[in-house]
Amino acid sequence: MDTEPIAQWCIKATAVLEPVTCAKRRLSASLSVNEFAMSVTADELEATAGEATAWMAANECPDLALGMRVAWMLNICVEAALTAKRAVDESFASTEPVMGNLGNLLAVIDIYSQTLEDW
Repeated sequence: MDTEPIAQWCIKATAVLEPVTCAKRRLSASLSVNEFAMSVTADELEATAGEATAWMAANECPDLALGMRVAWMLNICVEAALTAKRAVDESFASTEPVMGNLGNLLAVIDIYSQTLEDW
């Protein structure tokens, strides 16, 4: 199997995913700052994940398993962003379960973000 197309795709994908991982780190850091920072960084994560998803749709990964893992990570990024927005939403009586879920999602993103490096 020729691994060159996969290697080339990984190089390009790494550059596309860098803003997503930076936004994820900022969202993680914002959890201890305030609700405004959390809301802004959640918006950023959602936007960068959307841009990366659009790139993936136009640049199919030559390895199905790798492409699926990256797509899953991007979906989890969007879910983390939406969860952070829910945590900021004042309609929740208790944000503790929402924040617990957000912490779990961020941990999963950390695991998946290693995919390209480990592939």
